[in-house]
Amino acid sequence: MQLGAVLVCDAGPLLLRHGGIDVERLRTYTGVRIASVSRARERRSSLPFGALPFFVADERFELDYHVRHASLPRPGDERALKRLVARIVSEPLDPARPLWQLWVVEGLEGPRFALIAICDGALAEPGSRGDLVAALLARESPEDAAPSGGWLARAGAELYQRSASALWPSAWAARAADLASGAADLAESLLGGRDALAPAAGSLHRVDWLALDAGDVSAVRARLGGSERDVALAALSGGLRRLFEHRGVETRALRALTPICVGDGVSAPRLRLPVTQPDARARLVELRSESDRLACGMAEPSDAPLRELARLANAARSGRRAELVAAALPELAPAGALLGARVRAFVPVLPPLPGQLLGVTVARSGDHVFVGLAAGAARVPDLSALADGTASAFDELRRTVTEGPGRSAKARRARPRQRRQPRARAEPEAR
Repeated sequence: MQLGAVLVCDAGPLLLRHGGIDVERLRTYTGVRIASVSRARERRSSLPFGALPFFVADERFELDYHVRHASLPRPGDERALKRLVARIVSEPLDPARPLWQLWVVEGLEGPRFALIAICDGALAEPGSRGDLVAALLARESPEDAAPSGGWLARAGAELYQRSASALWPSAWAARAADLASGAADLAESLLGGRDALAPAAGSLHRVDWLALDAGDVSAVRARLGGSERDVALAALSGGLRRLFEHRGVETRALRALTPICVGDGVSAPRLRLPVTQPDARARLVELRSESDRLACGMAEPSDAPLRELARLANAARSGRRAELVAAALPELAPAGALLGARVRAFVPVLPPLPGQLLGVTVARSGDHVFVGLAAGAARVPDLSALADGTASAFDELRRTVTEGPGRSAKARRARPRQRRQPRARAEPEAR
């Protein structure tokens, strides 16, 4: 399972004279920071007879291979960045190397650059130490996280222990449970108990996102209730409705897995998206009531966003069948900065799970709530149209809240508000 995140940052002190970004400084900084990520220098391995995989030290670790550099063609707009993110997410990570990459992207409009972090879900599992994004944005000085140089010897000494744990009966029991769950899902689909969805053709993905004003989202929540995720899903439902109408197909309700944290565990309740509901307010009311019934809320605050995303994705993967997965992540720390470069946007990327149409993420960063969309290019080739429709649906929801119910927008335009004219003063009589 491959996850990712996009961070858009001000250039700040990383801006060079010619307008580029100091990539070498970022690469050196990353090499120091990954000392706090336990699997950043480890590759996946396995034992004979199909035992569960484990991780060993990568003796050929090359930092230059993992920290890469790219530049957008002029004018370096957001559309070009989204295309690059989609291409990078679509390329599988090399299993013979540590399962992560960090792309430094320059050429964005204004003095800005982007970081595209891609990693395997195992790198961000709760059992692993550290998080790639959290390590880069850590508040302590880089010298405090400097590696001691003995990571290779320590990892080699742990090889026997990890081999033993991979052969432990509990691991085999967990694998048998996974196989049994998969067999049950297949049987239920064949018997018609679930809607069997054809797997996405090919591995090419499309990625898009939109930024909702956090103040507008808070105003909608204050008026109608619900969480930020409920507001985002209400807008997404309106966007899906517009997409179905644009395609000329029948509008139907869709099911979304909404993984949440419950204590130390994670569950993935399934929500019905009110795509067939034409009214924007009614869509949010339906989602809010269903969320209240299932006790679904925003994820608890966490200082490790990729690890949190991995937990939510794992819960969704082991959950029930649905057309999409919608994961709500905690807000990125307001003090998050990268070598003095302020983080302006944080967009998690969750590709759709096998058999699903969409992977949706909701995350607040600064003054915006970002809604990330990822889909297979073969199944949702018009993802940008879905993003535009979602933005329009949110604008409709915002207007219904700020302007209140009553006359339609057409009627309001036809009858503009009349202002009272000041009473004219009487002219003095001429003498």
